[in-house]
Amino acid sequence: MGQSNHSTKVILNNQNFESILFERINKNIRNISLKKDLIDEPINYSLSNPGKRVRPILAYLTADAVELDLQKIDSVATAIEVMHTYSLVHDDLPCMDNDSLRRGKPTLHIKYNESSAVLAGDALQSLAILLIAEDKYLDTSEKITLIKSLCETVGHNGMILGQYLDLKFEDTDPSNTEIIEMYGLKTSLLIEFSIISPLIICNKLNDDWKDLARYIGISFQLIDDLIDVTQPTEIIGKTASKDIESKKKTLPLTEGIEKSQKIIEEYKLRAFEKLHILDLNNHPLKKYVDDLFRRVN
Repeated sequence: MGQSNHSTKVILNNQNFESILFERINKNIRNISLKKDLIDEPINYSLSNPGKRVRPILAYLTADAVELDLQKIDSVATAIEVMHTYSLVHDDLPCMDNDSLRRGKPTLHIKYNESSAVLAGDALQSLAILLIAEDKYLDTSEKITLIKSLCETVGHNGMILGQYLDLKFEDTDPSNTEIIEMYGLKTSLLIEFSIISPLIICNKLNDDWKDLARYIGISFQLIDDLIDVTQPTEIIGKTASKDIESKKKTLPLTEGIEKSQKIIEEYKLRAFEKLHILDLNNHPLKKYVDDLFRRVN
């Protein structure tokens, strides 16, 4: 069972957590909807098409697991989703992955134009940082620590480097280790930050939490890559088999589906071991992690 959060009077359990948290993050996103300038229209378009909200949900569930008031993580969870949206907007650009469909809708540069997508992505990145900086529930020290960690996560030695390697590998022959390292940078780091950020606030971060976050983050990208080659466009909400067309180097394409499934199962076992060590066998976080792994079935 989840813990009660005094200011919100919410008790999360395996039956209600997803609907409660999905509505919470959607409300937070609606509250930052912009209506002043022309650039706000493409920004709002990018934020109005909800995905799975995986990262903010992980942040909220972790906060609940360590009895942190959910209000303390609202701005961080929202910032994480805004930052993730920025990464998708830029990833979809013609100079990157050149995708025309995202979450079942035209990508931003298709809906508007390429320059609007670049500028909207830039604006989303700074907006994410601003959300944390202006949070009235965090003290100055917490804000500085969180913003520093988030910038490291998405910066030149983090997510940006991961995207660079993803593009570079199209013309090279990376090893499995290099592909997994790319997964870690491109996708896992922001998922790890989602889990780690509540622990930073309440000073409860330890190696078991770090390991759990890493296992979830790496496997999430591996599962996405497996889905890309096994599921149709109408199911995944973006162009299927795009990795093959773009000559991406992913484990399902370099090692095959069966071996990739075995690697995913290994990550699942490791993640569940950490959930047990952290005494989370009966917490909604375990069910949610299980659901994330079940995407591959």
